[in-house]
Amino acid sequence: LGPDAKHIAVYARAALKTARGIALRRMPDDAARTAQALFAVLRELDASGVKLIWVETPPAGAEWDGVRDRLQRASA
Repeated sequence: LGPDAKHIAVYARAALKTARGIALRRMPDDAARTAQALFAVLRELDASGVKLIWVETPPAGAEWDGVRDRLQRASA
């Protein structure tokens, strides 16, 4: 990895400050939009060569069940 390479990726709803070596992606506040985009974002981050991908735990509530299910499948 080059000097500008990212080692960790974070996909989160929370506002985070950028830091060297960390790729940040903003998770939509809307559960349906997050569920729709989740696998594409994870593929993009994986293709970028990061060593770890951290995903913020989705909020409680039935509307986020689809996101939790997709995350569980992606982590298997």
